[in-house]
Amino acid sequence: MKRIKIISNPSSGSQTHARDLTKLINYLIEDNFVVQLFKTKGKNDAYNEALNTSSDDWDLIVISGGDGTVNEVVHGICDSESDIPITIYSTGTVNDFATYLNLPSTPYKLYRMIKTGKIIKSDVGKVSNEDSHRYFINVFAVGNIASVSYVTDKAQKAIFGRLAYIVEGLKELPNTLNQPMELKIKTKDDYLEVKSPIMIISNSNTVGGFENICPQAKIDDQKLDVLIIKHSRLKEVAQILIDAFSSKHIYSEDVLYFQTDTLTIESNQTVPGDVDGEYGGNLPVKVEINNKPINILVRSD
Repeated sequence: MKRIKIISNPSSGSQTHARDLTKLINYLIEDNFVVQLFKTKGKNDAYNEALNTSSDDWDLIVISGGDGTVNEVVHGICDSESDIPITIYSTGTVNDFATYLNLPSTPYKLYRMIKTGKIIKSDVGKVSNEDSHRYFINVFAVGNIASVSYVTDKAQKAIFGRLAYIVEGLKELPNTLNQPMELKIKTKDDYLEVKSPIMIISNSNTVGGFENICPQAKIDDQKLDVLIIKHSRLKEVAQILIDAFSSKHIYSEDVLYFQTDTLTIESNQTVPGDVDGEYGGNLPVKVEINNKPINILVRSD
């Protein structure tokens, strides 16, 4: 593994982003790696670059950015059906998938992982309707609470990090509870009609910067973990969030939690979706495991 392409979002994360990225590149070049740096300037730049990056020419894509940048690269790789592995240099405010995989967050440790790491396969979720499709490597969220990641002010995210998401989420919570979604959900084995303020479909157990939201989730089990909070008062939702720290929330009578490889979600309301931190269109949608996993470089230990 000697040919490394870095796809970087310069606007993601803290002010140390450029400095740390330069350190990583220097470590690699000094060790005779071939390195190409591609800096995104706007939406879909990362997608298009990944779409046109061949495993015949490159051994690894390092994604330097937040969840949105990661999602674009994954989307490009899945659309091209490439086998090229990726890894994530987490510079975004909240990079849930990098947290789940325990990927290095410093230049030297990431350089060492590139030299000594191993390749694993991860499931990828696919969200589609009649007009388009999107992929997610971590989470598809439904409802007003899903908008938190892309309405949070970028300056606040850069300064306050994860706290910015928490504050915005708390501001949105009362409105979310007062306007529950009316959802129609169909799986291979079941049909549900439920009123819910929050619905999450996850590939990993880490969502919104917090672990154990979907405690049974594994990225290589060919299953999606579905968590639905039923229409509840603030008191019940607060207890669910407290119980989530110990994974007890999935046993609450106010929570539906199950695993599936495919489901459809419909609503008579206008309900937005969020794909790995980016706006993913409105319902109705079909959500399923993509027919091809993605290769990821992780620590060998």
